[in-house]
Amino acid sequence: MIRPLFVAGLAVLALAACEKKTEAPKPAPTPDNLAQTPPPATPAAAEPKQIVYACADGSVLKATYPDDKTAVIDYGDKTRTLTVAMSASGARYVGEGLQWWTKGMTEGMVAPLKDGEDVASAKPVECMAPSDAGK
Repeated sequence: MIRPLFVAGLAVLALAACEKKTEAPKPAPTPDNLAQTPPPATPAAAEPKQIVYACADGSVLKATYPDDKTAVIDYGDKTRTLTVAMSASGARYVGEGLQWWTKGMTEGMVAPLKDGEDVASAKPVECMAPSDAGK
């Protein structure tokens, strides 16, 4: 007698475990409940880091890298937007009559580009940033 009750109890437990639980449906969005729901948080874009370089000719060059293909250079009395260009080593940026070639984030060379030049023929000016500039 105990055995059939035991088996019946196991069957009830098994069926209860298989029972699909349903949640109460969420109310349809209305202007009232939309106004109460905060918008999802969006991650803030990282502020591009500006690195200040002291150049061998006594000038200062400020470089900002808004993305991996662009360098915004404050040099002399102008701000120029340069784009990445092919180089054998380091990162080279050209545009608006200027070439900026860096090795790491602490060393760079700046040179004017003559009309029609892809690579500057003028002697570059070496520039150095603090050793912690890339961090």
